[in-house]
Amino acid sequence: MQRHRHRRPLRAALGLTVAALTLGACTNLSGAPAQDGGSARASSAGGAAAKPNIVFVLTDDLSTNLLPHMPQVKELQKDGTSFSQYFVTDSLCCPSRSSILTGEFPHNTGVFTNNGSDGGYGAFNRNGDEARCYAPALRKAGYRTGFMGKYLNGYLPADEHGTDSPYVPPGWDEWDTAGNGYPEFGYNLNENGKVVPYGHGPDDYLTDVVARKATSFIDSAAADKKPFMLELATFAPHSPSTPAPPRRRLVPRP
Repeated sequence: MQRHRHRRPLRAALGLTVAALTLGACTNLSGAPAQDGGSARASSAGGAAAKPNIVFVLTDDLSTNLLPHMPQVKELQKDGTSFSQYFVTDSLCCPSRSSILTGEFPHNTGVFTNNGSDGGYGAFNRNGDEARCYAPALRKAGYRTGFMGKYLNGYLPADEHGTDSPYVPPGWDEWDTAGNGYPEFGYNLNENGKVVPYGHGPDDYLTDVVARKATSFIDSAAADKKPFMLELATFAPHSPSTPAPPRRRLVPRP
């Protein structure tokens, strides 16, 4: 049976409010109307279409009842846009991630589960979904693109996929992606085609590592006056829900 591709704008809210805002900004780039007035920031005072910088933070298994206890996330919400009406194509991890990356529904991406012949990174790659990801389109539009953290279940940083080096999907200028990053320590990152191992020291905590890389990516793009799109996809707070190592106290105890 032939698959018919319906490239309809994707409006989904996953993880953080900033994720919903970013998907609204991506929708603006496709020319479709945004919800809740999100398109106003995409135009300049003269009415010409601008290229907004986009930081898309996607968390894994973050419960909404935790948000009132997360002041930094609430700050993102205050400065961004919230979506009260939205669609999630499939609440399962990989089908939903595939929809985010391509703007397509599961019956078009061919990703229905997290593993097996019709799931995970294997199905995403075999079905040619990487070529239909937003990254090549945004790069063509003049964006610097970055992806950091968790990609899709089954992705391994050292896989070469017929090349002679660890594979980086098309369209990404910066690629810092882990395989099994759930423990937050003792993982490997594919850093732009080079596999880099990380250990168990305080500075190896994965969420902090990708946060530092994200800051560097944004600073570099801003210095070059280049519009950028960054997807920062954490493994946290998915189980085993490894907490960050203790930080040094800024003020010594009395």
